[in-house]
Amino acid sequence: MAPIPETDIHLVRVTTDDREHQLWVTAGPRREAVTQVLNAVPEGWAAALLSDRLKPEEVEVLNLCPGEVRELTLHRPVRAPKTK
Repeated sequence: MAPIPETDIHLVRVTTDDREHQLWVTAGPRREAVTQVLNAVPEGWAAALLSDRLKPEEVEVLNLCPGEVRELTLHRPVRAPKTK
């Protein structure tokens, strides 16, 4: 399969019901990016297309197929505040 051109890789910011933000990537036409991501997340979440672009080497590492949607968010455990 031919690699996806950089211009067809789009970053989308997703806002969950808890008002947390996630970063997603989609491979396909820009006009379909938000719809593709909204189809992959729970109903009621919001998505916004970002103008940021990935570097060519980042696109290559992702190795996305046409129509693929993937979350890029790094999930870190929430640490409890230190008590005295």
